Amino acid sequence: MSKLYLFGIGGTGSRVLRSFCMMMASGVHINCDTIVPIIIDPDHANADLTRTVVLLDNYSKIRSELDFPAGTQNDFFRPEFKRTLPNYTLYLRDTEDRPFKYFIGMPEMDSEDQAMMQMLFSENNLDAMMDVGFKGNPNIGSVVLNQIVESDEFLEFANSFEAGDKIFIISSIFGGTGASGFPLLLKTLRTDKNIPNHSLINNAEIGAITVLPYFTLNQDENSEVDSATFISKSKSALAYYEKNVSANGQVNAIYYLADNVTGTYENHEGGADQQNQAHLIEFMSASAIVDFCNNSFVQGTTINKELGINIEPETTTVSFSSLGDGLKTMLRLPLTQFTLMANCFADKYSEVSTLDFSHKFPNNFFKGEFMTKLKNFTLNYRDWLNEMKDNQRSLHLFKTECGGKPFETVVNTTVYKVYSIKSNYELFFDRINRYKDKVHGTDPNKLLEIFFQATKQLCNEKYKF
Repeated sequence: MSKLYLFGIGGTGSRVLRSFCMMMASGVHINCDTIVPIIIDPDHANADLTRTVVLLDNYSKIRSELDFPAGTQNDFFRPEFKRTLPNYTLYLRDTEDRPFKYFIGMPEMDSEDQAMMQMLFSENNLDAMMDVGFKGNPNIGSVVLNQIVESDEFLEFANSFEAGDKIFIISSIFGGTGASGFPLLLKTLRTDKNIPNHSLINNAEIGAITVLPYFTLNQDENSEVDSATFISKSKSALAYYEKNVSANGQVNAIYYLADNVTGTYENHEGGADQQNQAHLIEFMSASAIVDFCNNSFVQGTTINKELGINIEPETTTVSFSSLGDGLKTMLRLPLTQFTLMANCFADKYSEVSTLDFSHKFPNNFFKGEFMTKLKNFTLNYRDWLNEMKDNQRSLHLFKTECGGKPFETVVNTTVYKVYSIKSNYELFFDRINRYKDKVHGTDPNKLLEIFFQATKQLCNEKYKF
C-alpha cells in the first residue's frame, strides 16, 4: 500500500491542502492509497490551518465508514487521509509567548556573540514573537525550523516510511515559514544519514510546489508583513533554489505557480483572523500534487514545471474551457459528478430521502450521523467553489445555485438534450433510481455507489464526458 507524505508548510500549505482534500473527495484519480498530511506552522491559531484540520477530520470520518472491495466503481472519498500527528501538525517547541532573541538564547550570550546577533538580525527580528509565524522573515524561520528534524514527530514519520512511498512539499516562496522551511526540509530528506530508513528517504521520489506571489495585502503600518516586498523576496529565493535545489537534482519535480492578477486581502499577521478565501492558485497547486503522484521520475535530475491557462491577458475569469487537455481530463468529470451530488443535497434533499431508491435504506438513515457528515462536507465543498469564484482571479467552474435546472451547473459547457420524457431533477432522480438494485454492501457504500454511478451516466448523457 503506497503512501504519500504531504508536507504543508505555513498558511499556503494549509490552503492548498484544503483544495487537495476537495479533489480527493470528488474522486480525482491519484496513484496512492494513503495520504499522510504533515502541517508545519508555528501559528497554531491560524484560521486557515484550523479550517483545513476540521475538513480533513470530517473527510476521515466519512471515509472510515466506507470500504472499496473489488468491483466498486465509486471514487468519492477513495484515498485515506491518515492522521499520525495531533491536528496533523508537527509541533514547533519553544515558539509560544517568547521573542526570537530568547529562542536563540541571546540574553545568555557574551557581548561579542550578542554583537554578532545584532549584525545578523534587526531589532524587529530579535523582538519578533514567533507564535504567529515568521512574518515574512525567512532568516528567522531558517533558525527556528531546524528543530523539526530532531523532533519525535519527524522520527515517527521516518520510521513509518516504506519502499515506494513518495513525498511532496507545499510552500510559498514570498513569506517566512514556507521560504525557509522548504529548502531545509528538502536537504534533510536527501542528505541526513542519521534518521531512520535514511536510505529509503534519501532516494525517494520527492516533488514540491513553490507558490510565488498571487495576492497582495492592505498596507498596515502596524504590521510587519509588507506585500510590496513579495517580489524582491521571491527573486532572492529563486536564485537560491536554482543553485541549491534544481541544479543538484535534490527534488525530482518542482512546480511553480503565480498570478499577476491579484486580489487584496486584509493584513493579518496570523491567528484566528487569518482566513483567506480559496483561490485559483491553490486549486492549481493541488492539481500539481496529483500530477506528481501519477507520474514517475528519474533520480538525480529535476523537472521544472509551470502551468499556463488559455485566456486573453485581460481576462479575469477562468473556467474549464481555459484549461489544457491534461487538466480537463484530470478534473472535469470527477468535480462535475461531485458538484451534481452536492447541489442535489442542497436543493432537493427532502425529496431524495423519499425516492424509490431510499427504500433500500433503514428508515432513519437519511437523518443519521453519516448523512449529516456527508451533507456538511458537500456544503463546505460548495462554499469552496464559491470562494474561488468570488476571488481575484476568479475560478468559475460551476454554478451552485441552479434552481430546478441541475445540469446548468457547469460553466461554459454545452448541455445536450436527452431523449426522455423526463428532464432536470426528474431525470436526475430517474437515473438514481435505476441503480437501486445494482449495488451492495453497507448503507454508506450503497449511497455513494448509487450517486457515483448515476452522476457518471448523467455526465456522459448531458455533457458528453
